[in-house]
Amino acid sequence: MSKVAVIGECMIEYQDNQDVYKQSFGGDTFNCSVYLKRTFNKADVEYVTVLGEDTLSKKMMNFIHKQNIQTTYVDKIADRNPGLYIIDFDNKKRSISYWRDSSAARELFLTRSLQRISTELLDFDLIYFSAITLAIMSEEGRNNFFRMIKKARNMGVKIAFDPKFRPSLYKSNDQARKIYDQAIHYCDVFLPSLADEKELWAENDTYSVIEKAKKAGCSEIIIKCGKEDIVYYYENYTKTIKTKGINNIIDKTSAGDSFNGAYLASRLKGKSIEKSIKKAKKLASEVIMYKGAIMPKKRKIRE
Repeated sequence: MSKVAVIGECMIEYQDNQDVYKQSFGGDTFNCSVYLKRTFNKADVEYVTVLGEDTLSKKMMNFIHKQNIQTTYVDKIADRNPGLYIIDFDNKKRSISYWRDSSAARELFLTRSLQRISTELLDFDLIYFSAITLAIMSEEGRNNFFRMIKKARNMGVKIAFDPKFRPSLYKSNDQARKIYDQAIHYCDVFLPSLADEKELWAENDTYSVIEKAKKAGCSEIIIKCGKEDIVYYYENYTKTIKTKGINNIIDKTSAGDSFNGAYLASRLKGKSIEKSIKKAKKLASEVIMYKGAIMPKKRKIRE
């Protein structure tokens, strides 16, 4: 059985539905964990975060468990609450507002389970996190986390990283670049989007992204190019996977997260990179036809 640890922040989600807001839960790495588990049901998936002890934190824990995701390493802080975001639609144009400044997840890798997490995750097969995970953490928490994944990687644990860039989470672009530069040197599987690379680094082509990641030591690079094709690098080979455009999209929330989850799940099952990309694109194309981060589980995703 594959053991996967996904680290980050799960938030309270409100979706605009004809001026009536539907409450659910979501968050970039949490979304990834859900779709990873749905794609590879036999995997042992742990979500690592920090929550409060309020009613919504308890509901969130129940929601996580309903996704068949384990919470062995979730700590709770009495005077903190989860972050919150609202998805609004104006003539089908999506906008998202966030409230997360005092989120409990900002205490990641500072809580009482730090030693346990730092020791037991060394026995996992894969650890996944994103730049959003790093951005919400304190400097001390990030340093604790970096020490852990450096040791884990040296012991053979695969480290996967999505460097998604959200400017509002940083004091400056320079701070974002500094954190990114640290993280990329600890990862094996690199899952950027070309749009984020352009915004943060002014990288205008996939070749530049691949060369930078190769130099940092990444061995498996999958570049999501929006409506354009997927480009990947593996074992000194670069290839483009053709994709079809999708019309009448309902909500792009979780498109990249579901792609990452399905891709990593397929790779853990021993599938080729090309088959894994096609599986991931197919799932993402379904997810964007529903409002909110987590689409209804209407069927079992074929193993």
